[in-house]
Amino acid sequence: MQRTVRLDRRIQAGAAQVLLAVRGGEPSWAELGARLGALDADRFVLVTDGTAPADQPAHVRALAAALAPTAVHDLRDGPLPAGATSGGSARTAVVAVGGERACGLPADVRVPTDLAAACGPAPALHGPVPAALVWVRADLLAARPAGVTRAGMVEVVRHVLAVCPAQYPMLAALLHPGARYDAPTLTALIALCADARAALVCFDPDETGPALALGYGRSLADALRAVAGPVLAPGDAEALGLLLAARVAARLGVAAGATGWAHRELLARNGSATTLPGGVDLDRLVAGLAATGRAGLLLLAEPGRPYCADGRLLTPVDGAVLRAAVEGLGDLASAGVPRSRTAGPDEAAPGSARPGSAGPETARAPVVPAACPAPGAW
Repeated sequence: MQRTVRLDRRIQAGAAQVLLAVRGGEPSWAELGARLGALDADRFVLVTDGTAPADQPAHVRALAAALAPTAVHDLRDGPLPAGATSGGSARTAVVAVGGERACGLPADVRVPTDLAAACGPAPALHGPVPAALVWVRADLLAARPAGVTRAGMVEVVRHVLAVCPAQYPMLAALLHPGARYDAPTLTALIALCADARAALVCFDPDETGPALALGYGRSLADALRAVAGPVLAPGDAEALGLLLAARVAARLGVAAGATGWAHRELLARNGSATTLPGGVDLDRLVAGLAATGRAGLLLLAEPGRPYCADGRLLTPVDGAVLRAAVEGLGDLASAGVPRSRTAGPDEAAPGSARPGSAGPETARAPVVPAACPAPGAW
């Protein structure tokens, strides 16, 4: 991977576009100030979600306030009011600073402060903003706690499994449960996700066709989060959503035998949860997943190749299949599959290598076993 913290990418989807700019170092704040000034706004609305280190929203607010009156809205206090961005003839610019919740809103400028937001919702095309800037400080991402970075790595795993499987060996060699990576490494991973998105939304701007792969496993993760709630560490709902999608595909017989193992291998190397935590009400969980299954799930026949039947990329799944897939996530522990993270959320694994290197986990081989287990064995 290219060793740099500077990146410029333009993501085009129909008439809308996102400019992604990754930078490093304190002097780069001046560039963000200049870009805010180029908006020629009469007022700014700064939207936060409480996930960013306090100094980062404060710094962005100071840059905006030097240009025009600036209001702040914290999403923990409720949704952004409908009239917050309208001011008669005044030009109001919205600046979102924070994690996935803040960066999932339409905004003129998005400043993701964790890897999950930088690779996921921040570079997405959000109407009604026809053009947006995503501005990332890679060095600040690298300084976030390991648990935050580990959670963000699940978003990278999603992109590799669903869109760009050619990057699988690279990612498998890089991942380690200590989750400490340097700024150039994170910049390269953000570029990987941005390029995957650009390749799909260029011809599918509404994300109703092939670009559905960008949300692979996400609806299952949402249902898991709604039921399991706080017992899941950050990123674990997303990891288990990916594993559930793979298990559903295996139960339906639409996935190649190695597909589920590939999911489990990357997530285990990341230190993500690979089995359900104890105490989860399976009946309630299956009931919560049922509506998602009836609406249809995007499944993978193999990494990078969504399953398509009768011209549809969303496959309806009944409750019996979902229950079997959920129960299977508990069986993995008895089969000798790692249950969850092997290092604490804010510490490197013992003996792990320097930030940005792969660490001792990469000594495990092969990445995908030569004799992959049968679909029901992982």
